[in-house]
Amino acid sequence: MPGGTDPHATRLWSAWQSDGTAWLAARPGDGPPDGSVVGWRFAVSPDGAASEPPAGEMPVFETVCGKDAAASGHKRVAVVVDFGDADADAFPGEQPPRQDVVKCVAGAEGATAVQLLASAARVRVNDQGGVVAVDDYPAREKGGAEPAAPAAAESAGESGGSPVVWIAGGAGVLLLLGGGAVVATRRRAKSPAAG
Repeated sequence: MPGGTDPHATRLWSAWQSDGTAWLAARPGDGPPDGSVVGWRFAVSPDGAASEPPAGEMPVFETVCGKDAAASGHKRVAVVVDFGDADADAFPGEQPPRQDVVKCVAGAEGATAVQLLASAARVRVNDQGGVVAVDDYPAREKGGAEPAAPAAAESAGESGGSPVVWIAGGAGVLLLLGGGAVVATRRRAKSPAAG
């Protein structure tokens, strides 16, 4: 039966960062550098501190994100979400999502771990910036709000593009309009001579 442990035990989402060989405790407000692997785990925490890192094999950044460099002013981070063990960590009567999240996300260079998490999943945080729920799990946690995301945070490979793309696109449109105006002006200048 899911959630077989103490129903009143403290449970929380904790942040972790890989050093390549082990998970190290991190904070939601930390700003992981480009090429990082950041993990999140929901687990019972008797003392209210991070207790269990993400389970399973630790992802390798290159495997998740490939070898393409981040756009200028951006960073790419591999984000792992472990919803915890159904028997040991879930609240009584709750069932964690069946599949963990492993996703490459891109964000502004100053994006925090929780802002990057919000690019990989639906996230709600409390007033202190701690994660309350990821993809609406646990379901009983109804409070919190979406974290303030940096303007450029987005999933790698998804549509939307970076501000640089939009600026370049806007410049291209202006060039086309300018070119059209020159052509139109030249045609008008030649029209009387044609008559």
